[in-house]
Amino acid sequence: PSYRCSMGVKLPGLGALGAYWRTPMASVMPEAAEDGLVLDLRSSAYAGAWKPVGEVAERTASVRVLHSRTVDGVEKRSVVSHFNKATKGRMVRDLLTAGARPKDPAELVEALRDLGYTVEAQAPARAGRAW
Repeated sequence: PSYRCSMGVKLPGLGALGAYWRTPMASVMPEAAEDGLVLDLRSSAYAGAWKPVGEVAERTASVRVLHSRTVDGVEKRSVVSHFNKATKGRMVRDLLTAGARPKDPAELVEALRDLGYTVEAQAPARAGRAW
């Protein structure tokens, strides 16, 4: 629609929107995150506009929703597109309804597992990176 501008576009005079937003987001997001867990539910197009670094990154968890199915005895997994937002919304609702208050990504993993979610956590390979 004419009123909607996708994050993946390049605009005359501005260039790519992700790159355009990178500097303002870098100055605003660490302050907005305060000292709590950052649960990053953005799509990859929006994730390019801000990449957490340092201490904020260490308490940031990015969520990917995958669909698993077995084909000829082999597990196949793919990124969910259609139900992605709905699944993330249910996950947040469940965390809030349960009164979960994880303080870091490791506690988030445990809280989600306690709620019945299948979670594959990937701790960062080095300090200063997001989960």
